[in-house]
Amino acid sequence: MSTSTSVIPTQTKVAIFGTAGLAFCGILVETSMNVTFPTLMHQFQAGLSTVQWVTTAYLLAVAATMVITAFIQQRFHWRTIINVGGAGFVLGGLLCMVAPQLWLLLLGRMIQAIGTGLALPLVFTQIMTQVPFTAQGRFTGTAGMLIALAPSLGPTYGGLVTQLLSWRLIFGITLPFGLIAWLITAKTIHQTRAPQSRPFPLRQFILVVAALILFIFSVNNLSSHGLSLLYVWVPLIIAVLAILGFTHSTCRASHPLINLAVFKQGDFTRALLIYFFIQFIQIGLTFLLPNFAQLALGKNALVSGLMLLAGSLCSAVLSPLAGKLMDRRGVQRPFQIGAIFLGLATLGLALLAQHLSVGLIIGLFVLFQIGFSCLFNNALTYGLQQLPSPLIGDGNALFNTLQQYSGSLGTAIMAVLITLGTQLIPPLLP
Repeated sequence: MSTSTSVIPTQTKVAIFGTAGLAFCGILVETSMNVTFPTLMHQFQAGLSTVQWVTTAYLLAVAATMVITAFIQQRFHWRTIINVGGAGFVLGGLLCMVAPQLWLLLLGRMIQAIGTGLALPLVFTQIMTQVPFTAQGRFTGTAGMLIALAPSLGPTYGGLVTQLLSWRLIFGITLPFGLIAWLITAKTIHQTRAPQSRPFPLRQFILVVAALILFIFSVNNLSSHGLSLLYVWVPLIIAVLAILGFTHSTCRASHPLINLAVFKQGDFTRALLIYFFIQFIQIGLTFLLPNFAQLALGKNALVSGLMLLAGSLCSAVLSPLAGKLMDRRGVQRPFQIGAIFLGLATLGLALLAQHLSVGLIIGLFVLFQIGFSCLFNNALTYGLQQLPSPLIGDGNALFNTLQQYSGSLGTAIMAVLITLGTQLIPPLLP
């Protein structure tokens, strides 16, 4: 494959960024709802531990979909995948926009999540299979810029729309953009390998999805049931057993859902762990900080969302530059820079937790996003570059599944901490 980006067909570039556009819309509405929780709690007469499933269920559904993307991308035409993903985004968004009850909103969110779960991994599969090695950092950085921008831009967008219009229009405004991205991608996407017929490993899928759901269920119940045997320990133990069963079944299968041979590459595993923990912190912060601003600082949804805008813009500018730095200097330099900024931001949030203001949150979140930009997409690119071509789909599925699951876990844990905090504070007041 050539090392020049000039030989990449325009059709390929359009397909990559069209898919990224659809994924961006899906992830944008993912975190846009974080700032609407006080509004939803009032409208649907539900507690935070219930309403937070608007985000947690979405992330879980995305993660469950991404688990099977390696299988799907080998079994079906990419155009079929993007058509199903685009239709899921549009239909789910329409249901969310008109949902009169919370359970219908949750259903719409899960349908829309399936669309995002199909589109997002396809962005990086195209890059890793159709873009020259020496340009993959730039393409991943630029396409990843849209995807990394969406979670942190979501609260700003959600707060603006909720404060000035209605939370329902969070979906209505994004629908036309998602529809356009879907149609453009469906027209231009192509693949170099023909689909292969293979059986679907249903047992492995059930085990891994059960583990993902039960673990989140266990964590979420901590705020309402403490260390209850039935609601916390039992689902946690079953989740661990399901993971062990999935691993055993996968290692013995001739056509595994995800080929665990990827973990034989130590650098891939380390990059995957870095990717997981960075996303865990970022999604947790985009959930915690807007809700902290509303519930503790008394700010409205607009201010709470705008707090994260400066950091989002920094991420948008720096992500492609960090990708170019990796292409030219290797992965070590951007990793070192990113680690320094992430350390400063998280240390600042921890030490100044009792004195946080809107201005301080803005500054610390900017520092965090600078570090995030240097590490996040570069970890994915570097990790996938360590794999042989037949395993790239499996590695990509793991990266994207854990990206979304880490967000789901981060949201659930932050919701538990907020709920426990509101239970502990009143007795301390005079």
